[in-house]
Amino acid sequence: MTNDVIQATPKRGDTCANGAIILEVKSSWSESPSWIVLCLFIESKHDPYVTWVSWYDDAGKLRTVMGHYHDRLSQAIVDFDSRS
Repeated sequence: MTNDVIQATPKRGDTCANGAIILEVKSSWSESPSWIVLCLFIESKHDPYVTWVSWYDDAGKLRTVMGHYHDRLSQAIVDFDSRS
């Protein structure tokens, strides 16, 4: 038996480790379990909508990298739809 943390696919309303709230999620092309997430990131005062690649770390926290920041939700949705 291993101590691996098994995590379900993130869903709308979940919070990332950085405090961003997930608005939408889809699977990533990566071989490891990862997702593309569209988030509302309150910490960013100028560009609050962000798309990231996300994954669960060993502690079960949802981490994010490779963010694309947008000031309008419509721009973020187009970006989210284009990412795989």
